[in-house]
Amino acid sequence: MVLVTVSGPCSRAGKTALAVSVLRARPGGAASSGTAAAVKFTTTEDVFERCPRGTPCVVCDIDVPFRIVEEPAVLEQPDTDTARLAAAGAARVVWAIARHSAVAAAWSAVRARLGAPPFIVMEGSSIVSIAQPDVLVYVVHPFLSRERWKEGWAGLVAQADLVVVNRPRAEPRPPSADVMQAIEGTHPRGPAVVADVTLPLAEWAPALQARLHAQTTAVRT
Repeated sequence: MVLVTVSGPCSRAGKTALAVSVLRARPGGAASSGTAAAVKFTTTEDVFERCPRGTPCVVCDIDVPFRIVEEPAVLEQPDTDTARLAAAGAARVVWAIARHSAVAAAWSAVRARLGAPPFIVMEGSSIVSIAQPDVLVYVVHPFLSRERWKEGWAGLVAQADLVVVNRPRAEPRPPSADVMQAIEGTHPRGPAVVADVTLPLAEWAPALQARLHAQTTAVRT
């Protein structure tokens, strides 16, 4: 099994868009949906205090250590992250919602449900240390100040196989100096790539696509 995790420091960074591009870039793309699964892994506080949306929701106010959402009525709602992952070719999509203290247990439950598909793409950050993905890609918003980045971002940037600054193709401005300095200050494995992550992976990360193809092929054989 090849596990690719897409992480980011904040919402609107482009995590789901990048996960979609990774799914489409695997051998066979959307035509080989039976070989791929996708996971959205959301972590919430152990003690519920305040929903950032202003009202308790299914993520923040869970009354159990974790919840695994598999109901099509939820996952296939239009314009949701999970629906986008399914449309990109994932034969199986699950959404895990876990308190911080239950991340490991939730990951075990996810693995039990998925079995061992050759290729899994997972969106999440707190799960990385538990899941130990084969490939970690970190995606950053080009202008959002690092003061608004979630705790733990520096370690993930340093660990990532690829760091991407997600600048839409229609955006003429370069990424902010604050964002680029934050990335460079963590001493990542290689220089950050500035790209529109909605474009085909081969156009801006050919080495990553080649690696995914090689690892997936090795698993199949």
